[in-house]
Amino acid sequence: MENLREELIDKAKTLRVLPTLHSIIERLFVILDDKNSSFSDLNDVIKYDQAVSSKIISIANSAYYSRGIEIFSLQRAMITMGFEEVKNIVMCLVFVENVLKELKLRTDIILELWKHSVFVACAARTLAGRMFSEDPQKVFTIALLHDIGKIIFYITVENYNELIAKVHSKGKSLNREEREIYGTDHEELGYILSVKWQFPEEFSQIIRYHHDGKVAGKHESLLRLVRAADRFSTASVHDSEPETFILLKERDGIMKEVEKIMNIFQLNSHGTR
Repeated sequence: MENLREELIDKAKTLRVLPTLHSIIERLFVILDDKNSSFSDLNDVIKYDQAVSSKIISIANSAYYSRGIEIFSLQRAMITMGFEEVKNIVMCLVFVENVLKELKLRTDIILELWKHSVFVACAARTLAGRMFSEDPQKVFTIALLHDIGKIIFYITVENYNELIAKVHSKGKSLNREEREIYGTDHEELGYILSVKWQFPEEFSQIIRYHHDGKVAGKHESLLRLVRAADRFSTASVHDSEPETFILLKERDGIMKEVEKIMNIFQLNSHGTR
């Protein structure tokens, strides 16, 4: 087990992403953390990445946003979609197009991890909006990235997705099973990745403890939202918690938002584009 743990930890410490991707992620986090950020700031981040820019324009011309006039420029596309929506879409683009696909994960694995991440992100954002406790945009982004540690298992361990299915069907704790089998869990591996990729400290803390453990008081509210959304996604909920009541009431709206994002990225049960 110790050798496998060392291999997984080493993989997390050495996993590379494209330098341009790292630059986009770093600058996106700055914008997300700045309440005074603008279209101009976001435009400066993505205008030199042709793939991201083209995708934003394509999405703006989709049935979800189109107003009947074809859009050709990035600036017009962002105005059509709205600032907050563009930030969400760009972060999703970075995650699914540049991270999951760049690592050449199997289509079914991309779909599984992506759909879960989007559901938790949408649910956590809904909670933040209803409880007025945190910035919904920040919560969406943290929740979208909460399971990045699973990437290391997927590219290192065979049949990891079978372990996830087994754990969920039996109502067991995934990270506890991971520690027993591999000597580490996706929380620890995700934390290592988040530090390597220079995520904000609060993001790293939520990733590290989204299943178990506590964080510093200033991050406690964020953790509670992400943890509640994650539990709700696997039906591991507590009816007495106010978050559960809100999520049950808003479930249909959350599912519609998840479906919208999946369709925008053309990801569905039949695979990727």
